[in-house]
Amino acid sequence: MSLCYREARGVLKDVVGENGLVVLEACKKGELTDEEIMKKTGFQLNVIRSLLNQLHYSGLIGYDREKDARTNWYTYTWFLNKDKVEQVVKERWKNRMKSLEVQLDDESNYVFFKCVAGCEKLPFELAAEYDFKCPECGKEMRHVDNKEAVTEIIKEIKNLQKSLHKLDGK
Repeated sequence: MSLCYREARGVLKDVVGENGLVVLEACKKGELTDEEIMKKTGFQLNVIRSLLNQLHYSGLIGYDREKDARTNWYTYTWFLNKDKVEQVVKERWKNRMKSLEVQLDDESNYVFFKCVAGCEKLPFELAAEYDFKCPECGKEMRHVDNKEAVTEIIKEIKNLQKSLHKLDGK
């Protein structure tokens, strides 16, 4: 899996934050010590170690540990767990697709009304119960043409399917 995919980067940024993403990208080319990661990223060593621990806890990176026979100090060499990264990205995309499919079903099968002040969007049945008055502010509710929303949802689902296909094709 390549972290250069814009969509995958967005998912990973949501999961690990901007700094975590920088560390992941530093580790993607091979095994590095925390000092080498510090040089590549420009972050302070305590920040690097904190990020490495968070990323390790989530399973996105792993490490090998070697003991120096002379000093008895341990050296940790960090590496990207590409399978786990791919799994996280796939899970997020699949969950997003499921959510979009539910939203698409709702948008396709219900008629919606929205408050003119922008407070609420309700299906016809609920809007009728409130006499087409917003339950929050009492203003009029008007019919919503959701064709554009349906089109956007379908487009996003197709993009996610394409991204998943790319990821599976490697």
